[in-house]
Amino acid sequence: MQRLWDEEEWLMDLQSRIRGDFTRQIMGYRLEMRNFAVKLQSVARGFLVRRRMDRRDQILEALEPDILELQNMIRANKVRNQVQNLTSQLEVCAGPIRQIQAISRAFLVRKNHTAQYEETKETAATVEKLQAAVRGALLRGKVEQDLQELDAQTHAITDLQAAARALLTRNDIGRQQEQLKAFGPQWTSLQAFARGLRARKETDAVKAELDKHINDIGKLQAFARATAVRRDVTSLLDALQENEPAVIDLQAFIRGALERKRVGADLDALEEQEPQIVDLQSNIRGFLYRKQHQAFLDELASHTPQIVDLQSILRAMMERARVEDIMAELEQEEESIVEFQAAAKAFIVRARFEEKRRFFNENMQKVIKIQSFVRAKVQGEAYKSLTTGKNPPVNAVKNFVHLLNDSDFDFNEEIEFERIRKTVVQQVRQNELLENYIDQLDIKIALLVKNKITLDEVVRHQHNYGGNSMGFLANSSMSSANQFDLKALNKSSRKKLESYQQLFFNLQTQPQYLARLFKRIREQGTAEKECKRIELLMMSLFGYAQKRREEYYLLKLIARSIREEIAGARAVQDFIRGNYFWSKLLSNYTRSPRDRKYLRDLLGPLIRDNIVEDPALDLESDPMQIYRSAINNTELATGRPDQRPLDVPREVAIRDPETRRLFIDHLRDLREICDQVFMALEDLLHKMPYGLRFVCSQIFEGLRQQFKRESPESLLQVVANWLWRFYLQPAVTAPENVGVIEKTLSPLQKRNLSEVAKVISQVASGRPFGGENVYLQPLNAFIADSIERLVQITGDLIAVPDAERTFDIDEFNDLYAKNKPTLYIKMTDVFAIHNLVASELQTMCPNREDVLREIMHDLGSAKNNESEMNAAGSSDIQMFLTPKLHDIDDPEADVKALFMETKRCVLYIIRVQTGTNLLDILIKPISPEDEHKWHMLLRDDFADGSKTRGAYSDSNMIDVTRMSYQELKRTALENVMRLEKLGRISKHNCYQDVLNAIALDIRTKSRRRVQRQRELEGVRMTLSNLHEKAKYLEQQRKSYDDYIEQAMKTLQNKKGKKRFLLPFTKQYNHQRELERSGRVPKFGSYKYSVRQLSEKGVLVSWTGVGERDMGQINLTISCDEVGVFSLEGSRGHIQIPGASALVPIEDLLQAQFESHQFMTLFEGNLKLNVNLLLHLLYKKFYRTQ
Repeated sequence: MQRLWDEEEWLMDLQSRIRGDFTRQIMGYRLEMRNFAVKLQSVARGFLVRRRMDRRDQILEALEPDILELQNMIRANKVRNQVQNLTSQLEVCAGPIRQIQAISRAFLVRKNHTAQYEETKETAATVEKLQAAVRGALLRGKVEQDLQELDAQTHAITDLQAAARALLTRNDIGRQQEQLKAFGPQWTSLQAFARGLRARKETDAVKAELDKHINDIGKLQAFARATAVRRDVTSLLDALQENEPAVIDLQAFIRGALERKRVGADLDALEEQEPQIVDLQSNIRGFLYRKQHQAFLDELASHTPQIVDLQSILRAMMERARVEDIMAELEQEEESIVEFQAAAKAFIVRARFEEKRRFFNENMQKVIKIQSFVRAKVQGEAYKSLTTGKNPPVNAVKNFVHLLNDSDFDFNEEIEFERIRKTVVQQVRQNELLENYIDQLDIKIALLVKNKITLDEVVRHQHNYGGNSMGFLANSSMSSANQFDLKALNKSSRKKLESYQQLFFNLQTQPQYLARLFKRIREQGTAEKECKRIELLMMSLFGYAQKRREEYYLLKLIARSIREEIAGARAVQDFIRGNYFWSKLLSNYTRSPRDRKYLRDLLGPLIRDNIVEDPALDLESDPMQIYRSAINNTELATGRPDQRPLDVPREVAIRDPETRRLFIDHLRDLREICDQVFMALEDLLHKMPYGLRFVCSQIFEGLRQQFKRESPESLLQVVANWLWRFYLQPAVTAPENVGVIEKTLSPLQKRNLSEVAKVISQVASGRPFGGENVYLQPLNAFIADSIERLVQITGDLIAVPDAERTFDIDEFNDLYAKNKPTLYIKMTDVFAIHNLVASELQTMCPNREDVLREIMHDLGSAKNNESEMNAAGSSDIQMFLTPKLHDIDDPEADVKALFMETKRCVLYIIRVQTGTNLLDILIKPISPEDEHKWHMLLRDDFADGSKTRGAYSDSNMIDVTRMSYQELKRTALENVMRLEKLGRISKHNCYQDVLNAIALDIRTKSRRRVQRQRELEGVRMTLSNLHEKAKYLEQQRKSYDDYIEQAMKTLQNKKGKKRFLLPFTKQYNHQRELERSGRVPKFGSYKYSVRQLSEKGVLVSWTGVGERDMGQINLTISCDEVGVFSLEGSRGHIQIPGASALVPIEDLLQAQFESHQFMTLFEGNLKLNVNLLLHLLYKKFYRTQ
């Protein structure tokens, strides 16, 4: 116990340390929980704020009509106030307005008076002459009368005149004197002004004369001044030289006095500043001392290690001495100390354990929740790095490898899918064989009908005109039909028709051919006229996309061409700047009424409400133009010139208050209209034609696969820019050309639309306004918001289902359709497409084993076909395209299989070994533990009762169960090296591409399962449709067979009037002989001499039969079975050996179809004309009426 008391301080310190450790643990846990609570509260507050904002947006959206109505009321109230203010201002200005009106009326009166005066002036000469004549006549009469009266009063008048003249003269003189007196001062002023004017003129003349000699006068004055100055300086120098000693003494005295005065002033100043000087000296001494002390410290610091060593040695000596003393004391109590330490340690351990157990028991549920939360967080972060990271680490891929394993259900689905697909291919082949057989039956029926029609024509000709039927037959359509007419019933025409049908079917359904051609057209820089011709040919090939099938295949062609062009682009900008042929096809496709209606719904109301119905709207953004327009408007309104200068810089123009107000109003209106465009685009996004949205999605997918390092937002910006420039911008800038509006726009309205298009173009390009549009930079905040908005719109726009689901078409659709695809095309277009494909065949199908090359080989030269079929001209032809199931080999199939095998090996390797990257794992040495883990892995994955299949399982891949881990790694390394040589992966990133591919497979596993189920449903439906088509074809075949058999029976069943035979003729005797022998054929028998058949042209030659024997040898043609004719040669009643043959009607029709003019019988000895023989058989054995 005494020992415990002796060690009380140590025990207290130990207890305090234990309590401190417990306290720190508790406080650490509380701090973590507090941080967690703070984060949780932050997340909750953020959620509540976002929900509140969503509710606010919903409320605002719901109240949008009310808000708009309120805004309309506010604007109406504002307009009414403005009108009222204007009315009150006009009332205040009523007086000036009346004055202005009076001045205006006076101006109009004066203008009318002036006009009247001018008119009077124009007619003054004539009027004056008239007035003069009238006055002259009146005056002459009056003068004549006055003269008579004056003659009588001459004397009195003379006196009166003299008195009047005297009075008038006196009055004039007096008046002149008064006027002179009144104007005396004015005359004086006038004289003074005249004298002043004369003096000023003389002065100006003198000044002008002086101005002419100003240079000479200046020189003269300068010379005079210089002479005077030199004279003064010389006299001054002479005086100074005379008084030089006295001046020097005076200067010395003055300098001494000044120096003494300055020294005295300095001493006085120093005395006044003595305390400050003392302080300064003390500061200087202090600074010097501190500098010396610092140097001493620096010297000590330079020896710090030595001093520290010395101090440590001294402290060590002292400590060792103290420890030795303590150890000596402890040695005496060693056993007691050991027992005490053991007891203390045990107590501490038990106490700590009990505390932990109590703490864990109290917080067990919290610990479990925290552990599950941490595990979920770690697992979530790992999965997030796998799904969203560009380069997921090895461990992240390893943790989720199990997601790639296929269940029994997945495996069975794969097997079922492959089985049904093989069945589909087999059924397609069977249907093709059956269709070929039906086509042959169709040809046979056509030939039967054709021969029947020809025979009817011959009979009708004989009945109407008489004459030789054989001569008519030689000139009939059967013998002279154009064998190169695609509709002709002969083998060569049929072959060409089938080849053209296969050609057009392949060009429609295999887009890689035309996609390569389009790329070649762009690379060659083909002329615009030729491109337009090819564009029309392609649209004709796809029936101008008027039907669902043709539209589907046209969109697939455009999508494939987009991928071809993007694959050749090195950067995104290369794709943006490209001028592609597929865009011309798409432009033709989007000129449909459907697209015009969408553009009319999208932009029509906006342009009509904001542009057309507001003729005063001006969206000019150039301050200079706004400034000049304001000046013009002011001058037009006031009728007086504006005081503002017209030609000023833009910086000055924008400072004008009116210009600045108008500029702000224009920008506000421009922003509102652009915002309305985006709102309309968002509201009508679901109405945008599917074809355009599909093309946008294909552009985005192609760019995303080609430029994987680009962010999705930047690629969506590229798609938005393309959509704007290709589709929307032409409709905005020229709406009347695409049917958006009906009326023609004014130049101001077109300029307003150009300003709107400029802003939206900037948004579509994803860049704010720069220095070239400095006065549109106030819209950059709106531009930034609109860029994000347009990217969001584009993201929603490309979210469309694939074309197969939309159009309900797949690769087998044409193969199980009951009606073949139909194409209406001009013959000139047929040959033009043929010639185009032939000229670019090397580009369209570089593989020499391609099926297109076989078709082109069968077709031959386009020019020859065109010259041979020139009779068809430019008429339309209806083609039933021939669907064929082609096995298209993937050129990268081997590379893909190698990459799949490599991924499978890498999956097993990273499950056995670990490392920082894939390269480290591949080169890491193999230990026995790794081999053991590999065998355990194989046992778990490939057990008999396993419910899963390994990832990338395929019967064609290597069997990993028979490989050791070393062989597995060697195989993986060999595959990796091969893939690196092929350029699929790179060593520079430690083969991260393989892990990225595996991560992509993990992310898309569920999507692949859904796709596989959809494909399985589709292939099942396809198989069902193929079975239905097989039943349909079988019914058609049976109906064709029945029709042919019934037709032939009907034709040969002659129930008409029995033909009368003349007695004792050859045919009469032949018929009597057959009746006696009981061998009368069912459908008749006819006997002809060789000469008769030769004259008819039926028999061409018979080897061994001379000219003299022709009348003695007979040829009997009989028919006892439907469609089978027997030919026998005889001399008299004796049959010639070897001169017997059975000829089915099918063989004759086939020979006619193949354009064979002759056929041989009797082992090649007998040569017959096919057409004439058929004519004879139809005439004798088949009904003609």
